[in-house]
Amino acid sequence: MSIKLSDVNYTYMKDTPFEKTGIKNINLEISEGEFVAIIGHTGSGKSTLVQHLKGLLTPDSGTVIIDDVNINQNTVSAKAAKNKVGIVFQYPEQQLFEETVYKDVTFGPKNMGMPEEKLENIAKQSLEFVSLDYEKYKNRSPFQLSGGQMRKVAIAGVIALKPKYLILDEPAAGLDPVGRDDLFEKISKLYQETGMTVILISHNMDDVARLAQRLIVMNNGEISIDDKPEQVFKYKEKLVAAGLALPQITELLSKLKQQGLAVEENIIKLDDAIVNIKTAWGVKNNAK
Repeated sequence: MSIKLSDVNYTYMKDTPFEKTGIKNINLEISEGEFVAIIGHTGSGKSTLVQHLKGLLTPDSGTVIIDDVNINQNTVSAKAAKNKVGIVFQYPEQQLFEETVYKDVTFGPKNMGMPEEKLENIAKQSLEFVSLDYEKYKNRSPFQLSGGQMRKVAIAGVIALKPKYLILDEPAAGLDPVGRDDLFEKISKLYQETGMTVILISHNMDDVARLAQRLIVMNNGEISIDDKPEQVFKYKEKLVAAGLALPQITELLSKLKQQGLAVEENIIKLDDAIVNIKTAWGVKNNAK
């Protein structure tokens, strides 16, 4: 099973003086169980792309298939396929609307027919996943929480739906470094424990390089790169054209190699880089 886009095109305000290309000629398949990152600068088309996966936008041409179902058809199976996709928007706290945290987190499952006796358990699990104590927060208004807590409640509400495909659109936007690290640790844990397909949207190469198994770079509404994160060093010119930089670790290793140290450039994780640098430094000293 998978998500498959074939020859998908979308233009905003089409046939008006203000028309603007959103995405063009998108051919993409995301398999069940993948952790994929889609990266690009503002206006590159990444958010437009993922909105098609939920059926929030309908392509001008092409097809969006989820688990063998065309989601842009007016059928019961198309609605069911779209319900397999959960999306956390940028600044997800803007998705909150209920009077209590409990009602907000359980709104989706309740609307999809989950029995009342199961709602409390799913709310407890979802809130605990984002490190919010169920008893402490369940009856509080989400609008009286801190910004970080509101974001956690919004994410819990999407996780409560237990989507097969989870889309996170810039979920760490506006968070401080500690908040970012905590959030990404939770996302990584969710993926490892559930095997849920995760699609992470970002403009930060360092964030996605350490999390994703597959990296898709978008530029001007098109897919520019589709490869493993550790291979991004091969695409420096394309990254520059897309307004992106190499991961800081990759950039450091590249500079060390230019200085004559026999390091590998296809490393994106700090621990691996430290080991590689120490090894290369030891080889260099032994050769003297």
